[in-house]
Amino acid sequence: MNNISSAKYFSLFSGIIFLIVGIYVIVNPLFIAGTINIILCVLLLIEGISQISAYLSEKKEGRSIWRLIEGVLSVAAGIYFAVKDSLGLSVAFIVAAGIWLLLIGISRVFMGMRVVKFEKNIGQRLIFIAIIDLLLGIILVINPVFVAGYISVLFGVSLIVQAVVAIFRFFRLNRMERKLK
Repeated sequence: MNNISSAKYFSLFSGIIFLIVGIYVIVNPLFIAGTINIILCVLLLIEGISQISAYLSEKKEGRSIWRLIEGVLSVAAGIYFAVKDSLGLSVAFIVAAGIWLLLIGISRVFMGMRVVKFEKNIGQRLIFIAIIDLLLGIILVINPVFVAGYISVLFGVSLIVQAVVAIFRFFRLNRMERKLK
């Protein structure tokens, strides 16, 4: 099997995999949010165990109770979100991003109102951006599960586009291989 032949079959294989995963993600849009939640739970557990281990391995006089508390809280949060709430961390991050956008939006409104007195165009742009920040923040806070699903659908569409590119690459390489024979 030559290089072109192996490359074309690899392209076909990756295209089929991307297509299957892309369709699956679109059909199950909260799959990505759930997967992110699992990864974050594992990271919390690792961090918690690491902190507890570090606390226990330190000399008694050098131990910080805060390290132990952080470790226990991380392990507890990791277990809670893994067992109790399959989308909890993903939704929490989306809500946190929404709150951040709300705070930034409010700040920009006040900044824009102050700047508009000196530089009308810049102040108006700041206020316009602030309104967009506020609207997006409200959407993120009010409906974080919808946002998680929407992000997943965009990801699924992206995978399908990559699949089409890979499958077209297979046919192009196949044609190139025939011309070389």
